[in-house]
Amino acid sequence: MSYLFLFHVPPDVDHMAPLAWKLLEEGNEVHGVISAGLDPAGDHRLEKLRSYPSFHQQELWPSSGGGGRTGRAYRRLRGYLRGTLPYAFLFLRRHRVELLATEWGYGLPPGFERPRSRAWAVALLRSLVRSFVRPGSDPRRARTNFLVAARVRGVPTVCLPHGLSIKLDLASNAELADLLKDGPIDWRDRNRVSAYVFNTEHHRQWHLEHAMGDPEVMQTWGSLRWAPEWFELNRRLVPNFRWPGDPEGRVKVVLMVPKWVNQASPEATAELIKRMQELDFVSLAIMGHPRPKRGTTDPLRADPDIRWADLHDLTGANSVAVIDACDAMIDVGSSIGIEAVMQGKVLINPTYVHELTTLFDEVEGSCVLARDAHEVVEYLRAHAAGRPSRVDADAYGELMRRAVYGSHPEPFDVIDVYRRRVQELAAAQRHRTERGPSRTTTIRERTSHGSS
Repeated sequence: MSYLFLFHVPPDVDHMAPLAWKLLEEGNEVHGVISAGLDPAGDHRLEKLRSYPSFHQQELWPSSGGGGRTGRAYRRLRGYLRGTLPYAFLFLRRHRVELLATEWGYGLPPGFERPRSRAWAVALLRSLVRSFVRPGSDPRRARTNFLVAARVRGVPTVCLPHGLSIKLDLASNAELADLLKDGPIDWRDRNRVSAYVFNTEHHRQWHLEHAMGDPEVMQTWGSLRWAPEWFELNRRLVPNFRWPGDPEGRVKVVLMVPKWVNQASPEATAELIKRMQELDFVSLAIMGHPRPKRGTTDPLRADPDIRWADLHDLTGANSVAVIDACDAMIDVGSSIGIEAVMQGKVLINPTYVHELTTLFDEVEGSCVLARDAHEVVEYLRAHAAGRPSRVDADAYGELMRRAVYGSHPEPFDVIDVYRRRVQELAAAQRHRTERGPSRTTTIRERTSHGSS
């Protein structure tokens, strides 16, 4: 079978590459289309995929290349054409793509519900015209082009996670809270795909209750990013990392900068850093969020009392490798805490830094809960004295069940569930095609809650 994966930003690669790898392992043909703005060079996950002869990488807007002025003009023209709807149609046809996998987000615009209707024709014409406005350089346009082309050609489409939400609140930020004031959000465009997949059941339930989700389209398949099989392979693939400076005899601590928009306090974070920088038994590193606009270190750098010369700024480093090198990680509201727990590292959860409730708050014993900076410091003293915290086995199992296995009991093979589901979707559409034209607008997995 031939599959197409549309990669937009690094988090997409994080959560989609495991499925592409599994399909390649089984001898399938996989096309990886790289959107504008994503540089595939040096990405260890894409490098692994490129090692398979049946993986074909295609950059819509090539990130590099020589050739002088003529070469640059040629690349711009080629990027422009690749960013149009006709190119998406030709790509799917030429490579006989049987399933499109793309990231979470907006779905098809209205009008595509009824094939060959007047509304359908108008929507298609509108999409065609819009595809020639800022094509290529706009990654969102490329995503829409492939979604439209797949719908028209009858190719099943799955929207896969580009992250894992461990937040349990109704609204994680002010923008979302504002949208919910008048009732459910109209995100029915997400229903216009074959399957819209979630890592966790609580996230799926949120979309059903507050975003007009279709229970047949919205499905929980678990977390590819932290599926044990991929987790172990990913640790072997990441680039080598050595803790900077001379940390000998000190507790190596990395603080993950939170997304400030998610009710996190820059002031509380800065105060915690200032407390820790005075500890001579701690080697402290700060790591900005992989999406800089969401978790930049700028608010912290504005504080004149933070001594950056005494800290290590690891922003841009590989988080898996950094966690492997540290002794303890401080994080609030992010799924990267799962990586720390699975690696056997100590996760410190300073709950006072933000106003949200997460899985780590609910799963007792999964991390070190700290209600203020003093409790963080006291724990680090205990760790330095040879009394590190250990995650309770039952807490580890419960965290994995809810965060990684989609609330299914073990054993639950996440990657195999994804593989089987996409193959079933592709095979079902092939069967429909062989039987003749169908007026069915979507292919839906009838089991909504990802059972094996």
